[in-house]
Amino acid sequence: MGQYVVETIGKQFSDKGIAALEQNLSAKYDSGYRFHSVFEVTQPGCAGMGQPSITYVAIFEKMS
Repeated sequence: MGQYVVETIGKQFSDKGIAALEQNLSAKYDSGYRFHSVFEVTQPGCAGMGQPSITYVAIFEKMS
């Protein structure tokens, strides 16, 4: 049986943000997870009001 972790990674990355993402991916790998996929999601606005925002989530799969 597989085990997954879903994590919001945002939409825009500065050079510093890309370096942080690299560190996060490496830390997940060191914890026994490998990168599986990314997909776009829409998150509702605050309290269901306001503009929804688009972000990306990364899926990590537990390595056996």
